[in-house]
Amino acid sequence: MPFVQRNTNGQITGLVRTAQAGFEEELAMNHPDVLAFLHASGDAHEALLDLTQSDLAMVRVLEDLIEILMLKGALSMDELPEAARNKLEHRRELRGSLEEALETFGGNKVI
Repeated sequence: MPFVQRNTNGQITGLVRTAQAGFEEELAMNHPDVLAFLHASGDAHEALLDLTQSDLAMVRVLEDLIEILMLKGALSMDELPEAARNKLEHRRELRGSLEEALETFGGNKVI
């Protein structure tokens, strides 16, 4: 979620990915004020698409990192919050189902 800077009228004047001086308020990307700011900049659709694609890529990076840490014994599934364990297990099941379907039709392994 981005951190925003507002002017004296309460309108967003800046948007950054991490909190910093003047950008302490965190809002969801789909918050009306964020969308209005992006739309005013003229690149709202492209910026949202880029951010979404980046989020999807980061999810996969984090999944791989968690998997590596577990394989090396540095992290156990039991150490994760239940919600995180459930999400990781669900994604693992989905990926396994997709791999099975692809194998049936001679496809490749899911990345």
